[in-house]
Amino acid sequence: MAGKKEFIERKKHERFKVKNAAIAMIRPLNSDAATQKYCQIINISKDGLSFRYIYRKGESNEQIKLDLLFIQDSICFTYLKNVPFEIVWVSNETSKTSSSHLKTRQLGVQFGEMTSHQISQLDRFLEECTIK
Repeated sequence: MAGKKEFIERKKHERFKVKNAAIAMIRPLNSDAATQKYCQIINISKDGLSFRYIYRKGESNEQIKLDLLFIQDSICFTYLKNVPFEIVWVSNETSKTSSSHLKTRQLGVQFGEMTSHQISQLDRFLEECTIK
């Protein structure tokens, strides 16, 4: 068709949706456990992931640490700690309910260079926590 642009997928690996018990945890680089946030993973691949969390007005844009967890029946089956990453995009959203002033922020991150143990844990996370 004339005038129609072809969409080219740039991701190397297939993205998967995750099971409800799979979460991302972010925490500021220089802070205590009280400031950690549990985030909804939207999708994940071997290259990176996207996730959503509640954003509070006035939060700083300081550097964060990223962990991935799969928790079922109060037991953490997979815990991938201090995942190296780079934020590649950020999106701000407003809650769909008019009575709520909740804002969420959605981040897309690309994984950095991981240790062999982290790669193994990521493979396990992809195997156990995704919907294929």
